[in-house]
Amino acid sequence: MGPVVGALISFITIPLTTYFVDPAEYGKASMFTLFQTLIIVFLFLGLDQAYTREYFEAENKINLLKNALLFPLTIAVILLILICSNLSLVSELLFSSGNYHLPAFLFGFTIIMMVIERFILLSIRMEEKAFEYSIVNIVIKISILLVTLIFVMFIRRDFLAVIYASVSGQILGDLYLIIRYRVHLNYIKFTFDKPLVTKLLMFGLPLIFSTSLGAILNSLDRVFLRAWSSFTEIGIFTAALKVAAILSIVQASFTSFWVPMAYRWHNEKKEIEHFQIVSNVLLLIMSILFMMIVILKDYVTLLLSPEYSSASLIIGMLCLQPIMYTVSETTTLGIVFSRKSYLNIYVSLISIIPNIVLNILLVPKYGSIGAAIAIGVSYIFFFISRSILSNRYWEGFPIKLHLFITVMMFIAALINTVNFKYITLINFSLLVIILLIQFGTIQRIYNMYFKKSNEKLDFS
Repeated sequence: MGPVVGALISFITIPLTTYFVDPAEYGKASMFTLFQTLIIVFLFLGLDQAYTREYFEAENKINLLKNALLFPLTIAVILLILICSNLSLVSELLFSSGNYHLPAFLFGFTIIMMVIERFILLSIRMEEKAFEYSIVNIVIKISILLVTLIFVMFIRRDFLAVIYASVSGQILGDLYLIIRYRVHLNYIKFTFDKPLVTKLLMFGLPLIFSTSLGAILNSLDRVFLRAWSSFTEIGIFTAALKVAAILSIVQASFTSFWVPMAYRWHNEKKEIEHFQIVSNVLLLIMSILFMMIVILKDYVTLLLSPEYSSASLIIGMLCLQPIMYTVSETTTLGIVFSRKSYLNIYVSLISIIPNIVLNILLVPKYGSIGAAIAIGVSYIFFFISRSILSNRYWEGFPIKLHLFITVMMFIAALINTVNFKYITLINFSLLVIILLIQFGTIQRIYNMYFKKSNEKLDFS
């Protein structure tokens, strides 16, 4: 419930922000977050994912956490020192002006907080402490919401309001996290385990390339919009991304329990049928949610101000990003189980090439619509390559059903980039087709949980 409630709170924050801040200013604020995301993926050195991979095999889990956190935290502190020594330069790079020293400092400081937050939350997740994980997520999101409300209502309504609000709320939430779980950060009796760190780095370092390429993949749209369009288009695109992130409610809640459970099932040698039914049910849920958002897209964008109305045209394409990523979490397990993390580099490259090509071809003419098509197509490539490479090193299961549904969702997203008379009728027709294709999954769910037949699987 933590990720669900947290995502809902974030969703409430979107119209609050867009109502008071125009698209151009919102576009400037998004560049702050964009560059922060690009930097932080390098700081982790892949050690966050290496930590989750080794968790169940480590006897001293606190020591594992401290060893995994040490390098990213050290690099983040060094980066802050460098930023403080070059505040004007950093401000110029972020905002095209050297006068914003405080935001430049906060840019570096919050990176440290985000590194600590990431590893503590991972620790809570791997311990499967659902209630604690929920409380932390809710506290952080509520902090951001309240501070955002204070800023836009009483202080200022430009891009700095968005930055100050999000950063202040993040820091308040993370301070709670640090105080609550300070035992995880106590390095007084810390023992540096060189063999363990070497093992973590061997798993994590190849992920630097894949995660950095992934971050670039998620950022190229705004980079190309910045080069060939305007801050207004960036603002509309970012607002639509936030709305599409409603599907991240499912993504966050699912991955929070799925990652540790999948590792545990693998260690217990569960049958492949368990993994397949989870994947099929998730695909059904995500495709239904996708079609509901597409059908209601005009009503959803009413949450934003009228200046953001054109965001409704790209929501469908942008929804493909969280959908393809979430579903691929059930089909990519062969990569993590086999410890062949370097395969993620190929996944990222296969995804990023069509993204670059489509952005170059479409953004100059179609602006945010072109950028949305590029990211939607890229994540379809992401899902397919992740699944195929996984099945080479794992028993795996067929993904033909996934591919059929993906094609239908892409068609729906593409059609909805324009408005015409019978669009609603077409959308409902596509929803019916998607449900018919997945009738077998629906029937399986009915048999398992309503008829309580012998087909019911053990998901303990």
